[in-house]
Order: sequence, then C-alpha cells, then structure tokens
Amino acid sequence: MSTALRHLLASSIVGLFATSAMAADGTINFTGEITAASCSATAGAGTSVTGAKGNQVIDVKLGKVSIDSLSAPSTGIVAGTAININLDCGNTAAGLTTVKVQFDPNSGSGVDAKNNNLLKTTGVAKGVGIALYDSSNNLINLAGNGTFNAALVKSGTDPDIKYAANLNMRAAYMANGDEIVPGTANGELPFTLTYE
Repeated sequence: MSTALRHLLASSIVGLFATSAMAADGTINFTGEITAASCSATAGAGTSVTGAKGNQVIDVKLGKVSIDSLSAPSTGIVAGTAININLDCGNTAAGLTTVKVQFDPNSGSGVDAKNNNLLKTTGVAKGVGIALYDSSNNLINLAGNGTFNAALVKSGTDPDIKYAANLNMRAAYMANGDEIVPGTANGELPFTLTYE
C-alpha cells in the first residue's frame, strides 16, 4: 500500500472516530488523604499510566495535605501534583493539529456540590474537592464537562513522520467552603480524547 494511501486511510479513520459518539478513552484516579496535622509534605506523590490504548488508567497520588494548608487563605495551588501525559500518535495524525481532552466528572465521582469547578471526593474527608489546572495554572471548569487542549507536534520526514502531544496539568485539593474533616479523599475522572 502506498504511503499516500495509508495517510488517506488513517485520516479517514481518525475523522470517522472524531465524528462518532464519544466513548471514554481512560480514567484519572485520584488518591490521597486530608490530615489534621500541619506537617511538611514529603516528595513521593507522582503519576503513572497503565492499561491499553482506549482504556488507560492514570493514577495520581495527591499525598497527605494538612487541614491548616487548605484552610489558610491562598492564591496558589496547595501541594499540587503534576500530571504529565505524553501521547505518541505515530503517523496516524496527518492533517490534525490539536488533541482535546474532555472530562466527564458525572461518569466518575461527580462534581462537588459546594463548588462545581471541583471534582467531588469520595472517602471520609469532607469540605474538599479536587481542582484540576491547565499548564498555565488556570482552574479547569469541570461543571461544564471542562476541556483541555494541546498541540499535536509533527516530527521526522516522510515516510517516517511522527505526531506527539504533551498534556501537562496539575491537580490539588481545594477547600469547598464546608467544614474540613480529615480522612481519605479520592476521586475518579473519566476523559475522552478527540482530534482536530
């Protein structure tokens, strides 16, 4: 099969999937705990990706965050954890420039009732939600099935052209206005990838 025919076929298939009903490409699972102590956090929170294409699970460890740090007025991100997802699209993204991540909190743990920009937490902790930020540290609005975009970058020369994208975000606990009660504070956030 010629290179041109392969690119046309790949573009047609990608276009077909982009216009069809969206199905989740994966899920972000958050784990962590709110503590009553006011202790310094230690390094160790991180991100890992498991699962096959179309069913990937991204585990984000938010660590232990003290009530004091969440209660104090702050304009910054409290103990945020980087989420760095590197997409390798091979040569299948010819003619495309952007990958869009659409979050579906209602198919996961839900939207926080007190602050609909936050992901609702599950577990014992109360008074907190999980905030998700883009690479410029802007809060992603999860209430409206928030989205996050990244550029598809082309490298190599024909016939070895490759496409890749880097999705760089941060996640952190945020007080939602209720009294904060310590305990586990987990969350689940399905997402779908589309290409333009």
